[in-house]
Amino acid sequence: MLRKRVLFSFTLLGLSLAVSGCVTNQATGKTQLATLMSSEDEAAVGANAHPKIVAAYGGVYGDQTVGLYVAGVTRRITAATQMPTQPYRVTVLNSPVVNAFALPGGYVYVTRGLLSLVNDEAELAGVLGHEIGHVIARHGAQRQTAALGTSVLGAVLGAVVGNGAVNQAVGLGSQGLLAGYSRDQEYEADTLGVHYLAGAGYDPYAQGDFLTTMDQNSRLEAMLAGASGGGKADWLASHPATPERVAAARREAAASQMPGDQGERNQAALFRAINGMVYGDSPEQGIVRDRTFIHPVGRFRFDVPAGFRLTNGAAAVLASGPQKSLAKFDSAKKAANVSIGKYLANVWAVGVALSPVEIFSVNGLKAARATTIIGAFNATLVAIEAPDGTVYRFLMGEQRQTSPRYQADLDRIAASFRLISRAEANAVKPMRVKIVKVRAGDTVASLSSRMPFADYKVERFRALNGMPASAALKVGQSVKIIAE
Repeated sequence: MLRKRVLFSFTLLGLSLAVSGCVTNQATGKTQLATLMSSEDEAAVGANAHPKIVAAYGGVYGDQTVGLYVAGVTRRITAATQMPTQPYRVTVLNSPVVNAFALPGGYVYVTRGLLSLVNDEAELAGVLGHEIGHVIARHGAQRQTAALGTSVLGAVLGAVVGNGAVNQAVGLGSQGLLAGYSRDQEYEADTLGVHYLAGAGYDPYAQGDFLTTMDQNSRLEAMLAGASGGGKADWLASHPATPERVAAARREAAASQMPGDQGERNQAALFRAINGMVYGDSPEQGIVRDRTFIHPVGRFRFDVPAGFRLTNGAAAVLASGPQKSLAKFDSAKKAANVSIGKYLANVWAVGVALSPVEIFSVNGLKAARATTIIGAFNATLVAIEAPDGTVYRFLMGEQRQTSPRYQADLDRIAASFRLISRAEANAVKPMRVKIVKVRAGDTVASLSSRMPFADYKVERFRALNGMPASAALKVGQSVKIIAE
């Protein structure tokens, strides 16, 4: 049952060593080297990492209906594992990032971004089973044993999260050990997940189905980013959905000897739980609307020019533009007795060789501006002071070989910043998942047109519902759309 979490914060001082030699892995049945981490050590790693994970992913999603539902599915899939009495702490993270993972010690995490992409309960159970399989097979502990001399927290947490931005947010460094699990470990977790699905009475083919959906979504993300060759959602960054892996998952499903039409899919239960769930950014984190970032809680907004794409993160907003031009936006507090110019030069950019600081105004707010060189980039720093002492900061730059081609565009980003009224803030509503029934006359195009996106509406609808281009709608079918 989902309960309010107690966030532990303590330092790992020393790890007790397990007896060296070979042991039999209870999950896989294979003989392997004994790990250097005891079960108690793994639990300590999970407890220490938990508050950092929650903070890095925007906190806990507050809808208890969703949290209790995911906890219930976790209990059902756990009962089919080799450790059916192992307790798990289930957290739905308030993040649009597509991810799910489980930490040593029984900490299970699913983002609402991933929940928006699963199309039935069996697919969700497959994701949970895969991640729990990593924990029961002690894959994180195996990685730490192979990484003598490195941070235990870094090796284990980096392995299960597999996301560079989050790794930075929780202070894990940049060692190569922060990559995902090995190929063999991924296949082992897939095998375990499929077996857990069948053992829990779910359709074991759901595992391969969700991998296919994720691959479709990654291609959509690549289109949205203007990339070629395919992008990767965060879950796929550490869980690549290669054709070989999908085929292997389907072979394992066939080997379970449970026909696909006999296992449960429970789409209706999943859809009841996620109907109305926030999609994309939440008001507490600020909301991206096409080329506008608006924060109804902080009551401010700014825009980016055509050709730039906004990405909202827990600690900053990034605007990526042509030829690697970019802008990073964040905020900080300033002491009342420090001028905005001195703040930029002596606090924010202390120790950096800057051009003379220019004082100017942005929509009625005091601001300071300076330039510098950062690596291969010509950079501009703009700090804007609000009446409450908050400083809103833009760090913008373009490569020196293209400068000053995009300087005017970057300047317009900072110049567009303004505070908004309470009425304007109250008018901002998050997008939400909405479940609708297909009626006679509905088409993919007509349902897609109802969604509040400026581009790729059909592609978004198909990715959201795991529908390939060849799939057609059926009258009475339940589908997901996004609504405001």
